[in-house]
Order: sequence, then structure tokens, then C-alpha cells
Amino acid sequence: MSTYIITAPRVLTGCGATHAPGAVVVDESKIAWVGPASDLPGDWQGGGVERIDPPEATVLPGLIDAHVHLAFGGAIYPLAAVQATTQLDVAATIRAELAELGAAGVTTVRDLGAPRYTDIDTLTRLHNRPRVLTATIPLTVAGGHCHGLGGAVDTLTGIRDLVAANAARGADWIKIMGSGGFTTGAASSPYEPQFTDIQVRAAVDAAHDHGLPVAVHAHGTAAIRQAVAAGVDSIEHCTWMTVDGFDLDHGVVREIADRGILVCPTINHLARSAAGRLPWPVRRDHLRVMLDAGVQLIPGSDAGIPHTPPRRYPHSLPIYLDLGLSPAAVIDLATRHAAEALRIGHLTGTLAAGLSADLIAVPGDPTRDLNLLTRPILTMAAGHMHYADATPEAEEDTST
Repeated sequence: MSTYIITAPRVLTGCGATHAPGAVVVDESKIAWVGPASDLPGDWQGGGVERIDPPEATVLPGLIDAHVHLAFGGAIYPLAAVQATTQLDVAATIRAELAELGAAGVTTVRDLGAPRYTDIDTLTRLHNRPRVLTATIPLTVAGGHCHGLGGAVDTLTGIRDLVAANAARGADWIKIMGSGGFTTGAASSPYEPQFTDIQVRAAVDAAHDHGLPVAVHAHGTAAIRQAVAAGVDSIEHCTWMTVDGFDLDHGVVREIADRGILVCPTINHLARSAAGRLPWPVRRDHLRVMLDAGVQLIPGSDAGIPHTPPRRYPHSLPIYLDLGLSPAAVIDLATRHAAEALRIGHLTGTLAAGLSADLIAVPGDPTRDLNLLTRPILTMAAGHMHYADATPEAEEDTST
């Protein structure tokens, strides 16, 4: 790694300040200084410093995608594909997805489900990559949603043991498949809870005992109610579905807000064109209700499922404008707010001295045109540059 001075007509720090023109000094993996370009300390203007001056650009914190599946690779039947491939193939998919994320300006992701600890094993052998928070093997039931990832548990002892095993392997989050889903088959109903109330509470308590937050996959309204009652930290999808349509429970919405539970609605770049079971006008109105109630939304794309490649995450962010948010508010949602919500605000999410050098540059001013986030001209994750044709480097395996 090197020392860089990045200057641009605009630097959005995410801390409430915009420097125009501004400068960011990156020393190795950290931000050493940020401020108005005219105030750049002389100590950083000597030799051995590489200068980067993207013209007409805005520099801002790197984007955070709070819901991905790096191992899935966009296969039409991702769970079947993962089960049919070797761990080496899954590792190669993870490497390719990370490269795509870096090229797209995404510097941090939360991976919410991978098979048999392949994610942990792969990530420990990679460097020069975006940051990954991982939930590794999700808890589900026999034949339930994503059971092929290896996390089927049907007893309280089994639940506690899998939580402990995930924690021991280095999980950052615990993931529970609270309802069924759409990619496993007819035996998995997205409208109904998969676990009993006691089982979900046991999983949450076990995770919290290990100091880990809990994310629950919940489409159905009954599963959302169950997750909130159990004290989870994040609800994924949160689509309020029933067999007959939708049932938004305003009382539960208020409870989600009061408890500070995060909601990651997994809006992807195709959300506006969605019809059938998840029409966008319905989802949009539900999300507006939650926002108005004070629910904390964090953006995530569910990258890895069919037709949702990692590089499309920035394309999903303008859709949040439909909720009445300003471009600046959406940028904050995908950077500072996401980092704080995921408990890594002390590491990333803003441009400040001492934090990780996670940043992007885009042509023009994204606070006026959010679509500019889809055209990064520079991405840096922990001080490493990422390019469209790059892949994270694998370290030599010296284990015996």
C-alpha cells in the first residue's frame, strides 16, 4: 500500500461537512486527514506521495450493501447450484463477487448466508478486498428455507449448538430463517413462521450471549411479529405478506421503531418493475409507513439471487427516492447510517482521520443526481484500489 492525496471539487465526509474543493490523505489502510484542499498540511505535500485528482468529481464514503449472498453467484436456482458445486467452486464465486463489488464502489457488505463455512474459509485467504460481515450458516428447519446450506436444526440444543459453532468460526451476525422463502421449493412457505416462538427466542438469547446481533429473514407478517417479540436486531425483507396478500401491522411497526430494530427491505435494481407477489406500489407504501414511524431502514440488495448481480447495488439506491428521501439522505443511508446500524461506525461509513480508507469518487455531484453512484471512477477499500478487471488476491496457504 501507499500514501495518497486525493483532491476533488467536492468531498462529502458523511460527518456533516462538505469540502469544496476538498482533499483526503490516505496513509496505508487508514484516512490520515480530510478537509478543505487549501488547508492540506505541508507534511503531506513532500515526496513519496501519490496524488489523485479526478476532475469534476465528488469523493464520498464507500457504499455499504447490508444484505448479500456472495456464494450464490446469481444462479437461477442458487441453492441447488451451491449444493451441486465443490467448495473450490464456491470460493471462486465469492472471489468474483468481491471483485465485482469493489469495481462498483461497494466497500462493505453483510453476507447473510453461505454453505458450510465456505465464506469464512475463503475470506481468511483473501486480502485487498471489500470488508465482509458474515453470518455464515443460517439457522433453518429440516426441509426449510436454505436448508441446503447446512443449518437445519429442530431442537433447542441444536439451535444453541449451531449458534455457538458459528460464533466460534468467526461469525459477525447470526441469521435465522424466520419464515420460508421463494428459492427453496413448495415445502418452504414464505407466509408462515418456520420455528416456534420458544425456538426463535432461544436462538436470539444464544446469539446475544455470544455478543452477536441477530438478523431474521421474515416475509410473512406472522414471522415478523415473532421476530420482534423475540428481540431480534434486524429484520430482512419485512414484506408483511400473507397467503391472501399483505397485512401491515401498525402496532408491530411501532414496536420495531421503539425497539430500534433495523429493517433491511432488500430493494434491488428491479424493484420498480416488480409485479406479481411484490408489486412496488405496495412495498413503497409499506416502507413509507415504516419510515414515518421512525423505523431504521438499511439498504441491501440480496445480491447473489437471480438477476441481482453485486454490481447493480448502486442502481438500487435511486429507488429510495420514491420514499420521499433526498439524494443526500439516501447517500447517508448507504454509508454513515448503514455503518452505524451494522455496528462498524467506528471503522467506516464516514471520511474521518483514523477510519478505514473506504471511499469512492463519482463524476459530478451525486447529491443532485443519485444515478452518478452507478459510475464510480475510483474505489478504495482499506487503502486498496479496485478496478473492473481486478480480483482479490489469494494468500498462499501455508497451513499443514
